[in-house]
Amino acid sequence: MSSEQVTLRQRKGEPVEATAEVVRYGSGERTTRAGSIAGAGVVLGGLSILIPGVHLISTWLLPLLGLGIASYYYRIRAKVGRITGTCPSCGEAMSISDVGTVTDEAVWVRCDKCSHPLELVLAES
Repeated sequence: MSSEQVTLRQRKGEPVEATAEVVRYGSGERTTRAGSIAGAGVVLGGLSILIPGVHLISTWLLPLLGLGIASYYYRIRAKVGRITGTCPSCGEAMSISDVGTVTDEAVWVRCDKCSHPLELVLAES
């Protein structure tokens, strides 16, 4: 994990800068991972033809499930570990651990001292 400067925005007030441990995933890595998950769903769906009764549902359900999971994994652009900085609400040093994955949607975190909600904004890469 590499350390990056991130912005924490409040609902009201000025945004603040913080430091976060970030692992970024390139488009090639995301495409490979999503393609392998989708391919596994198609292969498992094809193999389920051999199972009597189950094949009525699993031959189309497994490929669709694989495509759904693959689309989720393709949208994951980064993984954020620990965030350290100063909370704009209470003014104390905060350390938020294991934020999780970052997709196209907003990621909200809470200060570990005062539970004030902050939006995590990563710099474009």
